[in-house]
Amino acid sequence: MMWADIFRHLKDHGFEVYPLGKHKGECRSPYLVLRDNGIMRNRSIEAAEYEVLLYYPEDRYSEFAEYIGSVKLVMNLLFPALRLVEDEQPHYLDTEVKAYTTGLIYRNSRISKVNRIMKG
Repeated sequence: MMWADIFRHLKDHGFEVYPLGKHKGECRSPYLVLRDNGIMRNRSIEAAEYEVLLYYPEDRYSEFAEYIGSVKLVMNLLFPALRLVEDEQPHYLDTEVKAYTTGLIYRNSRISKVNRIMKG
């Protein structure tokens, strides 16, 4: 499971999703930003970590919890390949884009091509 697979999955399920730094302007409708948090290695196992940042218009906070739940349900379709490892972070108001935001962190563990003997 790679960043592009997750991005496509979210798009295919109707979410407005952007790579990090690509959304411009105020939050007028809910959207997601998908961030690649890098890879942690432990011998021949690597764990790629991805963060889904959720943005929701500041004047519709009462709907935010339902939106978060819908993102979790769609992301859960990728289980067991992708696991939620850090549930929603504290909500905060991003005054620059006029949106409430939170994040969900997912991890994908797989056998690494690094730090292992390859048979040739």
